Amino acid sequence: MAQWGLSPSDYPQPATLVWPDNWKAVSFFADLGSGAWNMGPGGAAGIRPEAFREIRLAHRIGRDEWPAIHQAVLLMQEAALVEIHRED
Repeated sequence: MAQWGLSPSDYPQPATLVWPDNWKAVSFFADLGSGAWNMGPGGAAGIRPEAFREIRLAHRIGRDEWPAIHQAVLLMQEAALVEIHRED
């Protein structure tokens, strides 16, 4: 957060708890960072698929557990896009 000039006090609600069986997917998504997003004229359009491989290897995610983590990351991507493009 500090790299973007933010601190925990910038968020009024408490931190979200992550169930242990979802931690790998959440950690994976967080490690994608802001540079992995495709950007278009309307803003963020989705995560670049080629970014997945490097993070998967860095996290030592095997072929057997990749489908479930990939599905979870795509779900988080969709939720992030809804939030990013939400009009208040």
